[in-house]
Amino acid sequence: MAEILSFPGIKGGFAIGLSWLHEEAQPSKSALRASALELGRNVRWGVVHESAEGAVQSGFCEPIAGAKPAGIKPLAAIVASQHRQPWMGLFHLQGSRYWYVAVRQGHAVITGGDRVGTLEELTAVRAQQRALGEWTEVEGTLRDLAAMARASKGVSAMRDVLTGPWKSTAYVVAAIAGTASLAGGGWYWYDQQREAEREAQLMRQRAIAAAQRANEAAQPRVLPWVEEATPGAFLQACRRAWDIQSLADAGWTLAGWHCKRATSTTLTVETNWKRDGGVAANAPGALTSDGNQANASSNAPAAFLPSASAVHSVADAQRSIWTYGHDNGVGLQLTMPPALPPSNGDAPVEPWLAMSADIAFGAPPWLGVGGGLDAVPGLRLTEVSYDAATQAWKGIGKLYAMRDGVSLPVAANHNVGEPR
Repeated sequence: MAEILSFPGIKGGFAIGLSWLHEEAQPSKSALRASALELGRNVRWGVVHESAEGAVQSGFCEPIAGAKPAGIKPLAAIVASQHRQPWMGLFHLQGSRYWYVAVRQGHAVITGGDRVGTLEELTAVRAQQRALGEWTEVEGTLRDLAAMARASKGVSAMRDVLTGPWKSTAYVVAAIAGTASLAGGGWYWYDQQREAEREAQLMRQRAIAAAQRANEAAQPRVLPWVEEATPGAFLQACRRAWDIQSLADAGWTLAGWHCKRATSTTLTVETNWKRDGGVAANAPGALTSDGNQANASSNAPAAFLPSASAVHSVADAQRSIWTYGHDNGVGLQLTMPPALPPSNGDAPVEPWLAMSADIAFGAPPWLGVGGGLDAVPGLRLTEVSYDAATQAWKGIGKLYAMRDGVSLPVAANHNVGEPR
């Protein structure tokens, strides 16, 4: 069953759970209609998508209650090209609901590769489709999908493929009768009819726009910090990666180390190396142009759970993190985000903001100094790094806070704390 996702700040909706068919060429309207009828008598929404590699596909679903197809785009077609093929993705939507997408040659969605269901249902589907060959596997959340959905330019919206002059014999008969009426009754009735049709079309367009705005306003806000790990959980995952990190390798010494959150189940570890008597053939990574340095990147497993939704006002959040800095004697730099431009009434303004936080730990933060970070509501670390030349440890993160005079939306707290 298809569903529609809406994301704050992005106009329109995004359909998931479509049935996809491979096309040898751009299908005609009659071909689309025939395909929809073959898939089921209630299937009538469709879309045609051609990837950058020239793979043509048609996607279909049953009409979704309360929505018009003209404002809906297929999310699978949008995200298909955003990872190296072949890839399969599993994204946590809300509660027990997940979305699975699978993409192979030509960045085309495979049959059965656009599904909505529980984790158990989609895990079984993913296990079956692994047999098709090698895959890159991706996991993420609604926040990851929102970032990818912004790249929807060039992807067509859904439409009702059963409407139009070829819908049924009745429409043909009506068209013939209309032609006879014009021939016998003159142009006055024709002009009046066209004017009425134009007015009706405008009213439909206004109704669609109003429904989309209402749908976006009704959607629960996705709290970005809830989808991120607590500082303590992030530091422990980075510590495990650091414990197995080599400091030297065949005449190359570690110059820099960066631990970053990639998804809810993975970390990205980036390392910088400096030649210390070794040769290029043994460089642990890609050589730089001078041949004396190298850079490498790898993934490490993690298991991050959703975190608490509580955050402070801006003033109280700043007071809390500065208190942590004073109590632990660490350097701290806090940067406010740019001021918001005037709202035009279309794009909703998030009731929260995210301040950038740079923390100079001076030592590995998991050895004690990072222990108080969880006591700062709304703080989420995104990176921990080490510089061998200065022996310095640094943390980078975001401090989320509610804008002045704004409270946390009650609907946004739904399902907070459920395991993925």
